[in-house]
Amino acid sequence: MTVQEMHQMVLEISGLEEMSEDSGIVYDNGKEVKRVLAGVDMDVAMLLLAKQLGFDCVAQHHPSGVINAGSVELFGRDHTTKLIECGVPINEAQKLANKNLETRKQTRHSRNLTQMRDAATLLDISDVAYHTPSDMLAERTVQAKMNALMERNPRCTIQDVLDELMTIREYAEANEGQQPEVWVGAKDSFAGRIYVEMYGVGAPSADEYIACTDAGIGTFVGMHATPEVVEALKKHGKSNLIIAGHMASDSVGFNQILDAWEAAGIEVVRISGIV
Repeated sequence: MTVQEMHQMVLEISGLEEMSEDSGIVYDNGKEVKRVLAGVDMDVAMLLLAKQLGFDCVAQHHPSGVINAGSVELFGRDHTTKLIECGVPINEAQKLANKNLETRKQTRHSRNLTQMRDAATLLDISDVAYHTPSDMLAERTVQAKMNALMERNPRCTIQDVLDELMTIREYAEANEGQQPEVWVGAKDSFAGRIYVEMYGVGAPSADEYIACTDAGIGTFVGMHATPEVVEALKKHGKSNLIIAGHMASDSVGFNQILDAWEAAGIEVVRISGIV
């Protein structure tokens, strides 16, 4: 299979017509891919390891080496969409989502964007990165579980949400200390409307979470959150926050892509954070 064919499979699996700005082919040497070394986080050392062990391609979830200035605009678009899904008025959603875009652009300005591509080129090994497509797949999987739970038990509690999450293999097998946890709320709290927040380049701000709470969301399930967000939600006192875990949540989505490649005949070895 070629890198281009692998890339097309990701588009089909995720339901995207065009690849998101934070994902894609870092380097394609044009050779057939039979063996892939995949990880949540990959670096030049992993490229060297893959080359030494005879892999044809490295696949990473976090997009180190994807050279695309549009990823900042992707954040604004996706967060606007998700705020609207939660019931936030479109005018408010747009302003909240785009509030810190200039700061994000400035932060990106100084980043080394060519290291992975340059190393892959010198080593003659292909490299791909799929961030948003994987996170979209993870969110859909977990949201479907939450929708089924709410339909089955409209008065479900946070403990019920935790129990449901643990039916997903990646959460059940996550490293000790990285399984789903309640960061805001109590296990006997009613969940209310559950919204899973896993794609969008980065996690929501405190203002975004509060706007979604005021629009009717009772419980958020996310990958990670800053102390500032946690404190703001506790102070607001209306919603619950469950952190499902970063590595496990990334794995829920990325594994679906890797599984598809395996089904097409590629050997995939998982390392570096994949559960």
